[in-house]
Formats: sequence, C-alpha cells, structure tokens
Amino acid sequence: MKRTQILHESEKFSRVLEVKLKGKSFSTPTYFPAISSYGIKFSLWDSIYFLTFHKFPRVLVSAYDLHNSNERKRLLTLLKKHAKKGFLYLDSGIYESSWKADPTWDIGSYKTLLSQVTFDLYSSFDIIPTGRSYEEFRKETFHNVLDSCVFMNNNIFIPIIHGSSPEELIGVLRDIIAEHSQLVGNIGIPERDCGKSVSERATTIIEARRILNEVDDKIILHILGCGNPLSMLLYSYCGADIFDSLDWLKYVINPKRESIEDFAYLELLNCDCKVCSDPQFENAEYSQKTVLHNLLFYQNFVIRLQSLIRNNNIKGYLQGRARMGKILDELDEL
Repeated sequence: MKRTQILHESEKFSRVLEVKLKGKSFSTPTYFPAISSYGIKFSLWDSIYFLTFHKFPRVLVSAYDLHNSNERKRLLTLLKKHAKKGFLYLDSGIYESSWKADPTWDIGSYKTLLSQVTFDLYSSFDIIPTGRSYEEFRKETFHNVLDSCVFMNNNIFIPIIHGSSPEELIGVLRDIIAEHSQLVGNIGIPERDCGKSVSERATTIIEARRILNEVDDKIILHILGCGNPLSMLLYSYCGADIFDSLDWLKYVINPKRESIEDFAYLELLNCDCKVCSDPQFENAEYSQKTVLHNLLFYQNFVIRLQSLIRNNNIKGYLQGRARMGKILDELDEL
C-alpha cells in the first residue's frame, strides 16, 4: 500500500496529498512547527513540552539538539508518547551544529540518535556547500543520502538537497534523480537556497516539482525554513507539499493580513481567534498566549489552503489577497 496518494490536483502544480503511516495520516499542504536550540528564546524542553502538551499533530525536532540535551531521556519519552497519535519529523541538526561550529556532530552520531527515537519522518544528514567545490559537495551529498537511508523502511525518508545558487540546487537534484531515483521518494530543499526574490524562489520550486514529477508525481516536496503564509500559498501553487519553520516561536502571525509581525504585536492585531477572545486565555502569560495564537493560525491556515486547492481557487485567492498577479502570470508561462 502506497504511503502517499493524490486526492486532488489543481492550478499549476498545486495539489492535496494524503500521507499515511503507522495507522496515522495527514494531508498536504501542511506545516511542521520546528524546534531549535539556536536563535530562539525558549528552551528545548519548554518548546517540545508546549507542543506535545497542546497536542499539536506535527512536530519537527533537531536530532542534534536531542543528542546534546541534558534532558534527553525525558524528551525521548515525551516524543515517544506524542508519536502514538501525532507525527514526529527528525531533522539532521546540521543547521544548529553549523551555527555552533561543532565538528563532533557527524552522520555516525546522527544514526545513533535515530536508533534511539520513535519517529515518523526524517531527513538525510545534509551537506552545506560552503567551502567545498561543486564536485566535493555533490559527492558528499550523495554519500550521506545513501548512508542515511537505513531507517527508511518504516518511516518517511526525505533527502535534503542544498545549493549555493538555485542553479546548483537544481543541478544536484537532477543528478541525484538520475543516479539514485530509487531513494528519492521525497525531497527537501531550503527556501533560502531557491533564490533571493520570491519570484526566483517560486521559479526554482516549479523546476524542482517538474523534475520530481518525471519520476513520480506523488513525491513529497518539502520547503525547509518557510513559514510565511503568503510564501506558503505561492509555493503550494508551485507544487510544494510540506513546510517547516521557527516562525511560530519568533514572530506573531497577523491572521487578517496573513503576514508575520514583531513578536510583541499581538495586542495590536485586534484578533478574534479563540486564543485571543476566549476568557480562559485572558490572563495567560504573554509568550505562551502568542505562541498558542500562532499554532492555532497555522492549523486553520493549512486547512484553508487545502480547501482553496480542492475548490480550484488558489490562484484567484493569491491574485486578490496578495495582489501578485504579475508574478503569477510570469510563473504560468514557465
């Protein structure tokens, strides 16, 4: 039985997928709130406990952070309980280890951590191209994808492809498809590697989606580090399926504008969502209330995004809501 099924295809490359695994399922496009030890003011324990306590159905955690946590045993117990009904996505942690300049984190450490955790989705131990020639980068990327796939039988494996430019990113993607198509059941690419402007990024995602569709149109395309609602709308139109980011912890989402604002701005939004209007949250601590507001937004937003696709109206919504008709016209010519 296939894990991924296309439920509806719509304008450009937008579609709704159903992903089934271990008796559970989720639909795409969807969002995984990411948890990281770098660049946020909340502790790893607080972030994971918060998401699992409030039963958010999808969580992405850095394997590097789990490996280095003094509370690893408690965290693994918490995540194992969460994974009974929700989805746990383990990221390789290269983002955190790179920022912290930690050379001890390698693929062997990653595989050891994977063997200790109950999870559903996981990434390859990705390689950042900085300081490498293209051939070195390409070779090491392929080697790590092959070496990371050992846990894929009972889980969803998502190889991560980087590039120092959109052209390099697409080149590596083409090469890995040509040489190792049997491993590419899914692919992840960072938003920042897709280009500098939103139109360049959208163009890169369209090209990636076309390449993947030549192999199998049910291949999941994950855009890493993307939580801006407008970007999620546009990239879903271009064929993206999964998004993750730290935005839910770093900013506040304006539901009426579907935009990201300063974390301190919740009280300026005049928001009437359940978190902002329900008396039970009136005296909640500000940070907790803001994060709950964000999580509720993302949960409602992905449902609305899927509905737009099912009703063949994602392009019209983008044109009217975001006023990006020119970009859409250019993308439709590709």
